[in-house]
Parts: sequence; C-alpha cells; structure tokens
Amino acid sequence: MSKLKAISLFLLLPAATSLLAQKALVISTVRISAGSFTMGADAQALPPAVVNGLGVMSPRPIHGDWDEHPAHKVTLTHSFAIATHLVTVEEFQQFDPSYKGVPAYPKYAAGISYEQAMAFCNWLTKKTGKPWRLPTEAEWEYTARAGTQTPFFTGDTPPAPGQVNPWGVVIGEGTPEWVADWYAPYPDSPEVDPTGPLHGHFRVVRGGGLDARHPKPGQIYPAMAPYFERSANRASVAPSFTSAAGNIGFRVVQAPMPRSNPTPQRQYFFRTDVKQKAIDLTAGPSASTPFYRLHELFPNLNGKSMPEVGWAIGLARGLGITYHNSAVQELANGDMVAAYYNSPNKEDDPDQTVLIMRRRAGSESWDMPEPWPYFADAACAAPVFWNDNGRLWLFFGFPRLIGAPPFAFTTSGDNGATWSAIRFPHFTGPVGRYVSQPINSIVRAKDGTIYIPTDSTGRGAGGLSAASAVWATKDDGKTWYDTGGRTGGRHTTLVIGRNGDLLGFGGKNSEIDGHMPLSISSDGGKTWRVVPTPFDELMSGERPSVIRLADGKLFFVADYNPHHLKHLHKDGAFVALSSDDGKTWKQKRLPANILTVGYVTATQGPDGLIHIVTSKNTVNCEILRNEAWVLSDSEAATADPQAVAHVVRHRENWPNGKPKAIWSTGRANDGETLLEGTQTFYFSNSKPQWIAHFHLGRKTGTETFYRAGGSKLWEKTYADDGTWTWRNFDRAGHVTSESQWRGKTLLTADLPQPK
Repeated sequence: MSKLKAISLFLLLPAATSLLAQKALVISTVRISAGSFTMGADAQALPPAVVNGLGVMSPRPIHGDWDEHPAHKVTLTHSFAIATHLVTVEEFQQFDPSYKGVPAYPKYAAGISYEQAMAFCNWLTKKTGKPWRLPTEAEWEYTARAGTQTPFFTGDTPPAPGQVNPWGVVIGEGTPEWVADWYAPYPDSPEVDPTGPLHGHFRVVRGGGLDARHPKPGQIYPAMAPYFERSANRASVAPSFTSAAGNIGFRVVQAPMPRSNPTPQRQYFFRTDVKQKAIDLTAGPSASTPFYRLHELFPNLNGKSMPEVGWAIGLARGLGITYHNSAVQELANGDMVAAYYNSPNKEDDPDQTVLIMRRRAGSESWDMPEPWPYFADAACAAPVFWNDNGRLWLFFGFPRLIGAPPFAFTTSGDNGATWSAIRFPHFTGPVGRYVSQPINSIVRAKDGTIYIPTDSTGRGAGGLSAASAVWATKDDGKTWYDTGGRTGGRHTTLVIGRNGDLLGFGGKNSEIDGHMPLSISSDGGKTWRVVPTPFDELMSGERPSVIRLADGKLFFVADYNPHHLKHLHKDGAFVALSSDDGKTWKQKRLPANILTVGYVTATQGPDGLIHIVTSKNTVNCEILRNEAWVLSDSEAATADPQAVAHVVRHRENWPNGKPKAIWSTGRANDGETLLEGTQTFYFSNSKPQWIAHFHLGRKTGTETFYRAGGSKLWEKTYADDGTWTWRNFDRAGHVTSESQWRGKTLLTADLPQPK
C-alpha cells in the first residue's frame, strides 16, 4: 500500500508571543490510506527476549496482556494524515510558552495530560482552519503495524530509536503517547471505524510503558522494556495526569474525527444494582453482649491458574492472586466496600491494580472482587476509603509510575455506583519528599481541614529510621499542601486527638526501645514529637490501624512482633481500646486462626460493630466485633443466626416511577438486620436484571443475572450443604463455563474445549 507523504506548514501566532519572535510551526505528516488489519495480540507466542522481566518485574504473558484479546478485524474506511513524530518541546511551546520540557525526555513534549493534548489540537485547529486531533486507538495501531502482523514493525525485535517504519512514521519506540479513546476491553466481533466507549475514567496510552524501577540514564525499565513497545500493547491513565517528570507525550492527526461508533463500556458488578435507600443502620447486635464473626473475602482457586481458569469461569479479567494493603468502609446505604492492591504475581508489577468488592447490606457474603481503578501498565496500590458524611472518597497511589504524585483520588455521592473523574492533587506550595502510597486513615479536623498520610523517604521525626508525609486540604480537595513535617514511622495511621492534635501511630520500620512510636503534632503537621507506645514495633508486611469510635474511645489493631522479625507473621494479632487518647490500653489477642492482620484497616458502622479487614493471613477475612467482645475474656465466635422476625418489604424506584429494586429485611435472633426472601433489581424498562433469594442473609435457591436484552449472563445455584454451582452463558443461551464451589473455594471447573 503506497503512502503519500505531505509536509504541512503553519504560521501560528499565540497572543503571548510576538510576531518577530514566533517561528513557523512545521508539522510533518504522512497520508495513511483506508484499509483493514487485525487489531490486538499476535497469534504467535512472544519470544523470550520480549517477555523478559529484566529484573524489575515478573516475566510478561507470552501471548500478550488480557486487554489485547481477542484479536479482531478492524476496518478503517477513511484516510488520515498522521504526524511522523511526537509533538516536540518547541512545537508545544508555541501553544504554551510556559512549558519547560522534561530533561529525561528532551526529544518530545513529555509529561503532558490528555486534556493538554486536546487543548493543543483545538488551538491548532483554530489557527490553521483545518481539523487536528489525536489518533484513535485503531488508527494508531494500524499505523504502527504498517502492514505487519508481528510484535513490532521490525519483526520480533523492537525498532531502534528514531527508526522510521515502512509507512514513514517514527512510532512504537518506547515513548508512550495519548490516543483519543477511552479505555475498555475489546469486543469479540469485527469493528468498523471504532472510537472506543462514550465515557470512562481512563484514556488509552500507546507506544511505551509507564513504570520505572531503579532507573538509570537511558535504561528506564520496565517502561522501555520491549514488551511495552509492541504494536498491540495497551496502557491507560486518567486523562488529567500531568507531571513535570512524566513520560507521556502525543502526536496529532489532521483529519475530521470519525463518526462516533462506540464500543461497550466494561460493566462492574460492584457498581451495579446499588441501593440508595438506607434502612435503619443503627439496629444491630446488643452492645452489652460480645459479638465476633468472620466473613471470608477472596476466591481460592485451589492452585488453579487465575487467567486460564479463574477468568474463564467468571472472575473478572485482570484479577490476580496476590492481595494486600487493605481498605474498608461502611457506606450510607449500609453496604460495606473493601479494596486492596491486586497483582497477578508479584508486588508492584506494572499490571498491579486496585481491586474493589462489596458486601451488600444484610448479606453475609462478599461479592467477588473486581480490578478498578485500572491504570493498564502502571501499577496502582494503597487504596484508602473514607466516608465523609455520605460522600465516599477513594484515594490510591502509584509505586512505580514515572512522575507519580503522592496520591490520586475520586469520589462518589451514590454509594459507589458512579464515580467522579479521577483527580490528582493540585499543590499550592512546595512539595517535600514522599512515596506515592497513601495510608489507611483520612481524618477531618474541627476546622474542616482534611489530612491524609502517605509514605515518605528518609528519616522521620526524632531522627527515627522511617517517615510518613501528611498532606492537607482546606477546600475539600480543590487544592492541597504539604504540611511540612514528617512522622516517626512508615505507614503512620492517623487520628485526631481530643485536644485537636494529630496522633500518628507507627507504622513500621522504626522503633523506640523496641516499641512502636507515636508521633504527635500540635501544629497541623508542621512539626512532630515522638514517644513510645506499649505496642511491638512493626516491620515488613505489617501496618496498624487506629480509629475514633462513636463513644470517643480509640480502637487499635496490629500484629504482635515480640522478637522484632521481618516477614514472619506467626505471633498473632491483637485489638486494643483506650479511653484516654492512648495513654493506657486494654489489649486483647485475636483468635489463633488470625496469625497476622498484615496491612490492616478498621472502621465502625452506625450499629456499633467494628469491622477490620486483614491481609497476609492464611485466609483473609472481614472480622466483625463489638466493644463488648474486646472487653470480654472469651475468644468465642458468635453463633450463626437461626431465626428471623419483623420482616419488612422495601422498594426503590427509577425516576419514571417503575421499580428499580424490591427486597425484604428482617431482624435475626443475634440482632443483625439481614436480607430475607426474594430480592429483585430491574432495568428501567421493568425487565429483571438480578434476582436472588435469601434466608438469614445467605443466598438460597437460584440466583440469576440478565443482560439488558433479556438473555441470561450467569446463574448461581446454592445447596443446603454450603456448596454452589456457577454457570455462565453466551447470548444464545449456551453454557460457556460451569464451576462448583464451597464458600469461596473452587472445587471443580468445567471449561469449553479450545476450537
């Protein structure tokens, strides 16, 4: 296919630059003809040199990432002129004279947000009278492949820096660049002029990786690893991400935007069929009777492969097998949400995400986890939930993202059904040392200031060997500032003292005479003093949690570590109560099946129950208990409820008055408010979406979830002995997988045979 090269010359005169000082902007483009190609992962296994982890990540999948599948035919019916190179520093400065460039990436305008790239295109369109835009994802891959179907246009090895492909474009050389589309999984059918979903939280990035670990000049790995330079590789980032040290650039296309031909968005169950009506959340077990119960959190595949078996039987694609660094919160509707980091293999791999799962109000079981937020090829970690009087905040960080800020955040005003655009902090002053890893506690002071701690580098208060930074906002997240000081430990968990001081417990890698330090600030985090606590020092894999209970006491949970050892997790864990802001504590060991709580998080619901979620334990659980259990001498778990009374029917409507959800709850003999009877959620056209049956908060009979068109997506059938069967269906009604479970543990799986 012949390609005609065209050089476009434009004289652009921004108001901020004088006519004499302004240079003519020359953008070199090539005309790409219409055509078809196979988009997505290549059929052949990738060579070892491409999947090599290079000592900074796990080996990559030999058939590419899951989001590159299925490979499918794409037809582009239009020609377009695409820039032969990324927009350079000089070119971008004609649009924004204040832009300084990124020294590590001098050949192109790096650290640019999607929003800035779009603004450049709009400016260029206005100045030239011709339509300029970003390439669609399909246009980008079509151009990068240049008629090939190999990992690179050069075959099995990546191109040399600056090498021009057969169609005259320098592309796929390890420099990541924005494209126009929102990020979503590929469809399983051919596409014509695809433009991606209509909405989303992440824009697609192509051409290179985003993470760096122990970088050296010219060796920024894994970002520059051959795997991420492949024509099929996909990354994604929130569109507002910009950084003075970032590596994302962009190129432009001169052509009208194709007519919108959107692909479906990914559906997340944790955001589906979320009730907004709150029942009486204060009704719960007796505060004077000890209450203790466990809810298992994660699926256990019994050693089977997550990609080959787990995803095939219905678990979310992208879900891994390593979960750590917990978050938990009760919502305004009574649901519980939990979050962890989620990795297919090792911590901080580029395909590590945050995962979220939900336990619906009145249910005794957690829904299966799903990866979100999903920054493809940029590891996410350290989620933190905060319920701010009904407004749910989610904070998270980036252990390896090039140019990462201390944290990112998003909010929800409808119990996690929808989320705001992901935002990055706008700082109004100097920013000191930090690690992009938020810690499990967000607090609001009496004057309205919100504080969030993250890890930090260097030494901490009192000369201790580790530190955490504390960030603050006085305008509900519009602007942020570094409070200035650093606490005396890594993973410091915060609470507001009764006198208004910031109290920071721990977290790890520092000690005073073998004890965990307490950092205290009386000036909003500018300075800290440290004193010892009665608790053991914490080390690798351990993080404490402290919260203020409704009755004013402090509640604390952490691991024992009497021998000051790393990675051992054998000495058990404890909870503690304090009525005098930490001067004295009533401690209690958790039962023997809790060997560690790991990176633990605690919260309290309106019914008085205290919820903690564990990590690093043999089986990770949500642990519910009340103060009476902490103060008692018994470690016994509360018996499962046996009877229910006072069953009440509830209904929630769509704006058109048609039913959205109908369900019933009752009061169990142990005091819990539990789901009882049939629960049905409806589409807005009154067709059922999700039908489940409950007795004493546990599912019974057959649970069914339907597609919008009426076909069955999946069903789960529950037996009296605790086993259940999960079947998935295609649109024609054929069973695509069947698996048998006991609780969260997979027993058997029947999968379709490869064709």
